[in-house]
Amino acid sequence: MLPSLHNAEIAIGDFLFPWGMIISALGFLLAFFVVQLLERLGVTRNIWHLPLFFVALSVFFGCLLGLIFAP
Repeated sequence: MLPSLHNAEIAIGDFLFPWGMIISALGFLLAFFVVQLLERLGVTRNIWHLPLFFVALSVFFGCLLGLIFAP
């Protein structure tokens, strides 16, 4: 486990970012790249409501990353 993630905030310069904000942003980016990959493969035409799927995927990846990198 990373020693810098034992605090509730991550210091970048003089600004303290909440730990959950960083994990949520990473989950969002990971979901964005997965949806882009699915778009290129043509799988998204089988998904009924793509924006809802994207939100669910963002929450899933955010929770998964939060479990892996929990402080």
